Amino acid sequence: ISTPPRVERRTRRLFSFMSFMSSKEEKNTHRDDDDVNDHRQRERRRRHQRDDDGVFVKEIAPNVFMPRVAFGTYKLKGERCSTAVARALECGYEHIDTASIYKNETDIGDALNEWMKTGERKMPFVASKIAPAEMHSQLLVEQAVSKILGRLRLRTIDLIMLHWPGVSKVSPDSEIHKEKRKNAYRGLEKCLKEGKIRAIGVSNYHVRHLEELLTYCEIPPSVNQIEAHPMWPQEELIDFCENKGITVVKYSPFGGGGAPLLDDEFVSSQEREVADVTDDDEQAWKPSQILLAWSLLRGGRKNRDNNTTLCGAVVVKASSKERMLENYKVLEKDFSNSKYLSRALKVWDSVKTRKKFAWDSDCVT
Repeated sequence: ISTPPRVERRTRRLFSFMSFMSSKEEKNTHRDDDDVNDHRQRERRRRHQRDDDGVFVKEIAPNVFMPRVAFGTYKLKGERCSTAVARALECGYEHIDTASIYKNETDIGDALNEWMKTGERKMPFVASKIAPAEMHSQLLVEQAVSKILGRLRLRTIDLIMLHWPGVSKVSPDSEIHKEKRKNAYRGLEKCLKEGKIRAIGVSNYHVRHLEELLTYCEIPPSVNQIEAHPMWPQEELIDFCENKGITVVKYSPFGGGGAPLLDDEFVSSQEREVADVTDDDEQAWKPSQILLAWSLLRGGRKNRDNNTTLCGAVVVKASSKERMLENYKVLEKDFSNSKYLSRALKVWDSVKTRKKFAWDSDCVT
């Protein structure tokens, strides 16, 4: 039985309308993902144009280039960790920071494995750290490196650091720490020579720890990852690192847990100081981007008024795509021509309060 022409026309119009609405709904559903993809493509083009100036990366060892903005994974575990890392990679992050003690390397390995399955994607720069419990001997460090590689599903890793200048279950004032961290660093050097690691470094080392290390190391540390922000600028330590060719990686750019430096009341008090300053190009600087710019521009004492030369790298955390993009887009900003940024940095430089949010390794002999 043939369909009457009028019914057939109505049916075609109905299916056409349903198809249009389905397509419209799908476009709205994926709009955020499209924005992220567009941003990532623009970032890659900019990165190719500006990498020669060291805007996006820092060479920390021969032919080892570390992206300046790292996605931090402290306290992230399980599916929450894998999802966050996947989002960060989609936003353009090319540096993932983790540690053995975070107990999330397997989750990160899962995210990296999924990331590399699609298209011609680039493996991000991956950094991890040896826990104090794994630093009791050179052999333990070598075993720890192998376990880290296994959990991350990597044959080689870009950077591994000693997480702390002391070992676990030993009094902080014990002389034992000196010999233990020496042997631990020897283990990193051996793994680097074997090709398991591309660069080695330390974390939370003070000047005296570094001075001691430099007397016996065969391969100087490429980085020292430390807490640094306007309330804990660590200029003396950063001065020492820069003079010795050690790249500083700063963590907790917003303060400790809960990002206290981004507290509404605290930020408002800072913004009032620059309320009379406007940019000619009307750049919209978010409070988080100001603090990240501070982290990337402020090194030792010689960098107090620096608004142009980037120093080291910074580790930043976020959970939503919006926040991840906001943090990462700091590299798109014009640091040298922003009057607002220049004034805001001076306001943050003037903060007199001194507070360290993470544990202080100064107590370790």
